[in-house]
Amino acid sequence: MKTWLLRIILMLQILGLVSLYAYHLSIEKTGKTYLLKAEPVDPRDLLSGDYVALQYAISTLPDRFDISGFNIPIYVTLQPTGTLLEIGDVTEAPPTGNVPYLKGRAFGRQISYGIERYYVPEGKGKHVPGDLYAEIVIQPGGTAQLKKLYSAGKPWPR
Repeated sequence: MKTWLLRIILMLQILGLVSLYAYHLSIEKTGKTYLLKAEPVDPRDLLSGDYVALQYAISTLPDRFDISGFNIPIYVTLQPTGTLLEIGDVTEAPPTGNVPYLKGRAFGRQISYGIERYYVPEGKGKHVPGDLYAEIVIQPGGTAQLKKLYSAGKPWPR
């Protein structure tokens, strides 16, 4: 194979990685930061390495909402309760106005937002504290990115 073709392939791979990094960085720069109460579910997977699977208080639909179906795209508006957020309303169309909202998928009464896994350094995911808080960044379209986890007011893992 010619060396110029290898160089082009290498440059395309580097461009792809830089684009992916720029996309995630733009979410952090353009979105707003919020704090959610998180609860660890499963701290280890032999194939994925150490991570913390999280479930949030806003991951389960309250009884007042009737969403029947599986894998339905929904929009969840969030309302502050102190320093944390809880579900305000659930719709199938993006909300209007200046309210924070998340885009998710409903699986029965459970909602997935794409921020349920947090990868940790090797060996740090074995002892997960129970008092976790997740700092998330929400982009204007409702896309969320998990930024940091906190335990006892300090970043976790240390």
